[in-house]
Amino acid sequence: MKSLLYEKRNGAAILTINRPKQRNAINYDVMDEFSHAIKAAEEDQSISYIIITGTGEQAFCGGGDLASFHHLRTKEDAYPMLRKMGDVLEQVFFCKKPTVALLNGHAVGGGCELAVACDYRIARSGITMGFIQGSIGITTGWGGTVYAMERLGSTKAMEMLMSGKRYTPEEASGLGFLTYIVQEDRWEEDAEKVTQTLLPHSSTILQTYKKHWLDSLDRSLITERIEREITSCSELWESEEYHSAVERFLNK
Repeated sequence: MKSLLYEKRNGAAILTINRPKQRNAINYDVMDEFSHAIKAAEEDQSISYIIITGTGEQAFCGGGDLASFHHLRTKEDAYPMLRKMGDVLEQVFFCKKPTVALLNGHAVGGGCELAVACDYRIARSGITMGFIQGSIGITTGWGGTVYAMERLGSTKAMEMLMSGKRYTPEEASGLGFLTYIVQEDRWEEDAEKVTQTLLPHSSTILQTYKKHWLDSLDRSLITERIEREITSCSELWESEEYHSAVERFLNK
């Protein structure tokens, strides 16, 4: 079974994390497939925008797969994994085509980082989202803090990051995290309508606007900040607080 599904529909490339039994958590296979899929969508002239979502209705993405990464004990162990997914999120953030995170289910930890790397975030009602990394003794480690600062501004981003709480869609929308909330009844159909309203133009028009926004960024400074975030998280990865929290989670 493929860990990431790739579908083309109505001018969109739909990338679906396909690990529902693991709450669509990220492992190395997902990282590899994500990188290839984003590159393919960028190069495909028939694709106007990219939608990232998850299989099922339980989870958009549960962050990193703790079982897959349990053997990583030190900074030196953790850094390559964090850097690998950090590279994927940089692809998403700097993608020349618009990106939409469709939150079909809960988006926590690294799942929230993936969502905030996208240009738009659409969520169905009844789910939660949040940067909960602090509850297991680490911080964002894939660039999430940097992307949250760029998307939300420092005050609202720090509220979400430092509280570590799970937000309802209504709460997250109030902080500027969400672009749109769709109701649970027929949410998939409504989300497609919202996306087509947000991005109705040709690929050329959309890419031109996206380029104008990308041109406004200091890319070298952003990548430096992401690197510092990844390094900092890899250092926290060594802590007893983190390893004890992971043991408790895996032994539940």
